[in-house]
Amino acid sequence: MFKKAVAILITAVVLITMTVIPHAETVNRLFNGSFEFLVNGSPANWVMEWFDRSDGATVFAVETADPQLGEKYATITNNVPNDSRYVQTVNVEENKKYKLSCYIKTENVSEEGKGANLSITSQLVTSERIKGTTDGWKYVEMYAVIEEGVSTINVSVGVGGFSGLSTGKASFDNVMVEEVETIPEGAPCAIIKPENNESKNNNSNNNNKGNNSSPKNNESKNDLAKVVWIILIITIIAMGIAIYNANKSGKNLPVKNNNSDENVDENVDIDESSDNEESNDN
Repeated sequence: MFKKAVAILITAVVLITMTVIPHAETVNRLFNGSFEFLVNGSPANWVMEWFDRSDGATVFAVETADPQLGEKYATITNNVPNDSRYVQTVNVEENKKYKLSCYIKTENVSEEGKGANLSITSQLVTSERIKGTTDGWKYVEMYAVIEEGVSTINVSVGVGGFSGLSTGKASFDNVMVEEVETIPEGAPCAIIKPENNESKNNNSNNNNKGNNSSPKNNESKNDLAKVVWIILIITIIAMGIAIYNANKSGKNLPVKNNNSDENVDENVDIDESSDNEESNDN
């Protein structure tokens, strides 16, 4: 019984841990990274920015054919050389490192300019710059080191860049911002200092009041991870107590007393001995 209970406990712990750990460790600090939630037809929590604002210069859209994640993704089509992008303000912690990643696919993006990329506004560093036409979705990433005094960054996905205007169409999906402990050697990395980050953040916050839901989303994910871990710990403790009590009860079960049977046998022997003595006397 005890061995069986221990086996059940171990199996339960393994299964719960396999379910919990991936969700507890992977926390996307960016909200609506797969562009599933729309407000008036535009991706919630994202601001659209573009340099050349002439009619028809750039088209922003949300499409549903062949998404990388979920059911939707965002697209940008620059019909003229332009710097166009979706931007979201993301809360970060000072003295931390973060990985930014997303999936990009392109159609006829010009070789001139900075192509389709993932970046942080006001920073020259970008992810790999995708040009031409890709065969499906392509994964890109970059990293950021947050220095003291910085509390937010503006994450952007776009076509073109500062002093590097591009034409063509790019699609973006599954944008993520995750805290990391280390940064791979040679990976594109932006050092975020307060002096070159503050003004851009203020401008983006003024243009995007809806971003207040992003911190709430991050807090709710962190709270969910904590709750799941608490449930896991309580489950382990409860099962441990149950196993202990079951084992203890098994040890305290009454032992069958065979003394009565032995007494009966002794009485039978005494009676038989008495009968034999009487027979001899006769």
